[in-house]
Amino acid sequence: MYRSTSNLGAILGYGGYGNSIYSNLSQISSLRSGAYSKLTNAYYGRSGSKNAIQNTSAYNRLRTTAYNSQTALKTVGTEAAELTTSANVLTDTGKNSLFANGDTYDADKAFKATSDFVNNYNDTVSALSKTDNTNVRSAGASMTRMTGIMKDSLSKVGISVGVDGKMSIDEEGFKKADVNTVKSLFNGNGSYAKIVSNSAQRVQTTVNTQQLYGGSVYGNSGSYYSALTGYGGYGGLYSGYGFNSFF
Repeated sequence: MYRSTSNLGAILGYGGYGNSIYSNLSQISSLRSGAYSKLTNAYYGRSGSKNAIQNTSAYNRLRTTAYNSQTALKTVGTEAAELTTSANVLTDTGKNSLFANGDTYDADKAFKATSDFVNNYNDTVSALSKTDNTNVRSAGASMTRMTGIMKDSLSKVGISVGVDGKMSIDEEGFKKADVNTVKSLFNGNGSYAKIVSNSAQRVQTTVNTQQLYGGSVYGNSGSYYSALTGYGGYGGLYSGYGFNSFF
């Protein structure tokens, strides 16, 4: 009887065995009740949610940056196209040319056309300054460089060039200017307006190329392109490789 009691005592804890058995039984009970499961789910759930929030936030920041870059690039193309159109009105040497007949030169029409040209030029300069695409900005550099070179000549027809590279036109000064001076600046293939028109067309071409082959953030299929997101999505935002590298 004593021996049996001794064995029972050993089982219940004498000699340390009972503590181990009770501990195991307690763990089994906890597992059955789901306590451990709830604890681990709560911990990893919080951690996962935090990572998900961080990933989503970073994704949205990248997507916003990409969208802004694409929008800026598109604006440059639009403004350059309008500049080309207004320049062509001035450079036209056909029968509808503003300078077709010196005897019937209409200073009002010439001023209106030149004002449109100046405004579109300024809008293009502004758009170029807002894009982060170096290829497009480089394409537009020849235009602003030529304007700087022609600064003195432009002043003779009432057009001044500011430190920001933009032009302003004085109506009275323009209309009083010699018609031949105005014509030499804005009419014909060798004119200043033609050089600007050619530069604006190069800007448009470069914008289109960048949109198709990596300078823009969106391709025509809607996938991302650029150093920011990777070419065609590889290493980019959608592939996961580039995105995951931030974490």
